[in-house]
Amino acid sequence: MFKNYFLFIALCFSIIVISQNIISENAMNSCNDENCYKEQIEEMISFILPEGSKIESIERSEFPGIFKVYYGDIQPLYVSESGNYFMFGQMFKIDRQNANKPVINNITDKDIATRRQSLMQEIKTSELISFESKRQQYELTVFTDVDCGYCRKLHKEIKQYNDLGITIRYAAFPRSGLGTNAFTKMVGAWCSDDSKKAITNLKNGKNPSLSFCDSQPVAKHYAIGKKLGITGTPAIITETGDLLPGYYSAEDLLKKLKG
Repeated sequence: MFKNYFLFIALCFSIIVISQNIISENAMNSCNDENCYKEQIEEMISFILPEGSKIESIERSEFPGIFKVYYGDIQPLYVSESGNYFMFGQMFKIDRQNANKPVINNITDKDIATRRQSLMQEIKTSELISFESKRQQYELTVFTDVDCGYCRKLHKEIKQYNDLGITIRYAAFPRSGLGTNAFTKMVGAWCSDDSKKAITNLKNGKNPSLSFCDSQPVAKHYAIGKKLGITGTPAIITETGDLLPGYYSAEDLLKKLKG
């Protein structure tokens, strides 16, 4: 969301130092618990966040002495305990499981996947339109748009996914935004007495009579999708928090899931 903003900041300033009048060095060194560090970080980082953004959480990272700050983007800022230093970018860890061939792991990718898993917990299974496999091996959430060509292609092959042990659960993501024609159609599908039939008809180009309800989750799904970093459909979220953008055939998707 704010990647370009922070890339600009990073190029211009590799280190941020805020006036010592804001937080004295003595105050920084007096921290002896987690909450103290978080308060320092929140005060310092709030000065450099883009206008309108808000700190959502501050958590310790794998990197000793470094915290993760989430502020509305799926990717965190990495911030020192004092709050004086920050980095926006990829962080890596060298694991020496084999002395002759160390393994390099991307900590940032792991943090992003964990964040997606956390955000996905805000969506209940009952809010999704589910096409379940009778011999389920994988359970995927697919953010979809009824007017999206590749979403329609995926849906036409839903039986193939199910036959390979892949359960598909649809979340709503009208690409044109809230209040649009696609949004209205999707509200109608989610409010239908037979939502599976309604979304199938819509994806087949039919325009059935649609009902509306106050409990529709389409706006909620759309907002969460934006937080997840989704920009197009179909967008597949795995149980481990990975984002697979675009269409995959059933066979290709199964290979991808198996790694």
